[in-house]
Amino acid sequence: MRVVVAIFAIGGLLIAGAFALGVAIEQHPAGRPSAAPTPVDGRCRPPEGPLNLAEPDPVAAERVTVAWERVERWLVDNAAATSASWNAPASRTEMIGLQRDLGVRLPTALVVSLGRHDGVRLDGFSFPPAYQPLTVREIRTTVTEVCADPNWREGDVPFAKGESGNFLYLHDGAVYRYPAMQHHADDVVDLLDRTAARLEGANPAEYRPEVDALGRLRWVRE
Repeated sequence: MRVVVAIFAIGGLLIAGAFALGVAIEQHPAGRPSAAPTPVDGRCRPPEGPLNLAEPDPVAAERVTVAWERVERWLVDNAAATSASWNAPASRTEMIGLQRDLGVRLPTALVVSLGRHDGVRLDGFSFPPAYQPLTVREIRTTVTEVCADPNWREGDVPFAKGESGNFLYLHDGAVYRYPAMQHHADDVVDLLDRTAARLEGANPAEYRPEVDALGRLRWVRE
């Protein structure tokens, strides 16, 4: 009797072992390669950028400042809710951190702009037709999202987001649209001046400003 019990016990152990081995083989089938890590484009890991901000050229900085003042003045007078939706200015530390992570020195126009407003809150100001200025954090995130795109050029800096993944970015000082990679404006000052002219009604354009009952600016196609 004891012999029979022992035989059954040994048989049970052998079956359990075989079952465990089968599970292991099923989980790690022979000949099935493990998933290879996704290669990381070198542009997604740029070398560390400058740890100090370049001192903006006074003339260039003044042009950006004056252009922003035109836009802001119109909003104060005509679109109170949009005028109140700016974020606080980005600090020099935040902008230096962005430079470090992007591996490129920030253009003067962007430094001046972020130094006025670190982007906007929900339903804030937008360049026509619907490009809202990005925050420092959003600039970093946007680059992370598109850096592996073979059409994306290393060193370009996004600064305003549109709809469905569209955004405006700076390339050698000029403004382009992503993903079309099409020229949009000669520089930030040109973009701001044309936006201000549209707000002031001095420049016939494809889009015109409209302010709703809550004091929020919208751009309407002509």
